[in-house]
This record gives sequence, C-alpha cells and structure tokens, in this order.
Amino acid sequence: MQRPRIRSPVSAMSESGMSRIDDEALEWVARQAAGEPGEGERAAFDAWYAAAPRHQGAYLRAKALQYSLDQMAIQESLRPGLRAAPAPADELEPAPLPHGRGRRALLGWGALAAGLAAVAFTGLMPAAVERTVLTTAKGEFRKVTLADRSVVSLNGDSRVEVALTKSERRIYLERGEAWFEVAKDKRKPFIVAAGDARARAVGTAFAVRRREHGADVLVTEGVVEVWSDKGSAQKQQIAAGARALVPDQAAQIAVTRDPGEVARRLAWRDGRLVFNNENLADAVDDFNRYNRRQLVIVDPALRRKTLVGNYRIDQPEHFADDLHALWKVPVAVTADSIRIGAAPGAKRGARGG
Repeated sequence: MQRPRIRSPVSAMSESGMSRIDDEALEWVARQAAGEPGEGERAAFDAWYAAAPRHQGAYLRAKALQYSLDQMAIQESLRPGLRAAPAPADELEPAPLPHGRGRRALLGWGALAAGLAAVAFTGLMPAAVERTVLTTAKGEFRKVTLADRSVVSLNGDSRVEVALTKSERRIYLERGEAWFEVAKDKRKPFIVAAGDARARAVGTAFAVRRREHGADVLVTEGVVEVWSDKGSAQKQQIAAGARALVPDQAAQIAVTRDPGEVARRLAWRDGRLVFNNENLADAVDDFNRYNRRQLVIVDPALRRKTLVGNYRIDQPEHFADDLHALWKVPVAVTADSIRIGAAPGAKRGARGG
C-alpha cells in the first residue's frame, strides 16, 4: 500500500495559495543559498528578475522568509539544509529542483515556519543587512538589478559587495570599476565605498573606479557628493559631466568638468577603449584588464609617451601594431604576452580580428 504523503502547513500553503511566481522566487533563493552561481545561472536570474515587478516583489518576499528562518533558534539537528545542487554554469534556464530540496527545504519547517511565512509574504523586510557579492572575470561585463531596483554595471575584473538595510544602501568596491544607475529613494542614501573614498547619491548615475591609492568618481547624471573617510578634505558635490579624484586620506579632492572626458573613460560600457593624449603605461593597464594576452612595456622610456586612438577592448594586437607603425618600436608576440620595445629583430605582432 502506498504510504500517504504528509504535507506541512507551509507546503500546503505553497501548493494551494502561492502563485507560480512565488514558487520560482523561492527556487532562486534556494539556488543562491547553495553557493556562487555560474555565469549562465546568473544571466538566467537577472533576466527573470527584470522581466516584471511581480518577480522582484516575490524575490524580496522569498529573501525575507529565508532570513527569518535562518535567524530562528532551532536545534541544529532539526534544521534542514538550505543547499541545493547548483545548475551547470552554461545553463541559461533553471532546471527543476529535485523533489524535497530547494524550495521544499525553505518550506519544510512545519507549523513553526508557517507563522513566519505569513508575515514574510506581506512584503515586510527584516531590519538586518542583506549582503550580495558581485564579481566579474578579466574581460567579462555584468549588469545586475539590485533588490531596490538600482542597476550595477561591472567592468572586467571587478568585485563589489552590496549591503542593503532599512536606512541605507551601501556598496563596497573592493577592486575594479562599476557604473551605478541609482533608484530614487530619499529615505535610503546610496553610498559607494572604495578604499577611503566615498560617493553618495540619491537617484542619479555615476561610476567609481578603484585606484591603488584612491578612487575616480565620474558622474553621468544628477549630483554626487564625494569625500575621503579618513582625510581632511571638505566634502564636494559634483554634477553630471564632472570627474573627481579622491585620494586615500585626502587633504584635497581634485574636480574637473569635462563631459567628453567622462564619456571617454566610460567607453568600456560599449566595449571600447578611447585614448586622448593618454600615456602608454595607463593605456596598457586598461588593455590588460580585459585580455589574457598581456601587454608588457619592455623599454621604460616608452611609458610616458602619449597617444590618441579608439580600439575594441579585445584588440591588443591592433594596438601594438599601431605602436610599431607610429613609433617604429619593435613588438614581440608570444602565447601569453605582447612585448613592446622588445629587442630588435623580434617578430612583430600581426593585426587581430
């Protein structure tokens, strides 16, 4: 005789009263709890989240339920795991989770969780911090919609940590560069921290690039307030088309207004690198952020030479070929490097496609 299936109150609520969208949101939360998703799964989630406001609301409710359950004082032997087998990195659509795992792991808390679920699904968010880590590999770009509907566009080889609370939205730029399209919410300031540098905005768009001893802030829309957390420099407000260089422990913050320069520095969003009297050392650093084959300046005398040009970020060979033609410098190409100013007689790199 087949054993009757026993359903918890929360499971029953899910199957009869919860929408398909709520089910999908719970599955996404379970997958994310299992660990760092692959690139394909991240893309699938981003597309699902951006598809409709109902998806975004359901996701927030699912996160609230997960947090509430995680914070309960329950004997560890009785606590079900929140781990589900992650989908393959190249899978663009989420595969159904095994029965009894994933969403059921979140829902299988019985009557004790039922009360919490009722509260969570009214849309009430917990007061604690919700943290999300976003990363990109060398040459990878990523655009992510946050829970507050702000959008983060990450440049290659970048890492940010997002911390959302009831009172503020704080982003920690640990490395690289990101452009932020900030959703308006005057009650919750949007603050980006990059080393000692700080940038604060409400309903605007701006980019922050982490430097070795500070950060660049470039504003494309609205007004942003910048300062150094450990410096003596006065806070400054910069408007669209302006750039601020905020050193660590800054005594002074340099601000310049040049919309064309701001657009040039943000050309990476279109897959381009645009140089306007840029020195070779900085240009090489920019190319090396995107390509496995690294440019190497062998002759130190070339580092401060300036250049003008417009290149695709994946064309370091074109760039080196132009340097050879312009400055008559030797260029040597190996499997993993392009050496500029190499010994005479070395093989010159061919143009890349």
